[in-house]
Amino acid sequence: MVSVMTEIDIHTQILEAAEARFQQYGYNKTTMAEISRDCDMSAANLYRYFENKLDIAAAISQQCLDEKELVLASVVHDASLSASEKLEGFVLEVLHYTYNHFDVSPKLSELVEAMSAHRPDMVAKHIGSKLKLLSELVEQGQKSGEFQLESVSETADGILTAIMLFYYPLTLKMFPLEVLEVKATNLCRLLLAGLTAR
Repeated sequence: MVSVMTEIDIHTQILEAAEARFQQYGYNKTTMAEISRDCDMSAANLYRYFENKLDIAAAISQQCLDEKELVLASVVHDASLSASEKLEGFVLEVLHYTYNHFDVSPKLSELVEAMSAHRPDMVAKHIGSKLKLLSELVEQGQKSGEFQLESVSETADGILTAIMLFYYPLTLKMFPLEVLEVKATNLCRLLLAGLTAR
């Protein structure tokens, strides 16, 4: 019995083939013709699903960003953790997710550059999602009396700015993971010293 691929199957196949090629050769050196060959389909058929290579890259990036946001949300919504523990967990998850993802596939950093240059709306949306989660975390700490602050939104924005080093693959190349973990822990101590109610 011959199995027939659904539209979702074909869509998934294209994204998986493109991501594998991006990982090996980089976004810039990959062509639509190569992706179509890897999927054993004609270039014309590939264009039925994606208008161009950037659209494929955007779909792959969106999957990655959604996964990252789910991981961070699980930290913020973990009722067993204090607000201080959540903040440290949030920062370390940002670091580990980004580092591990791009350490295995360094050429994927070209996707980040492409999205930043050509899909800034996607990047802005992701930053907004992280800001919303941090605001929720900070507000939890304020309501429990653990944190003392004047503005939830300004505090969340300040934290997001402070941890910028840990969510851009290009900057993470400057240090080994062990050093970055120390830096993240030291930063969390500094942030918590300013946030903790006295």
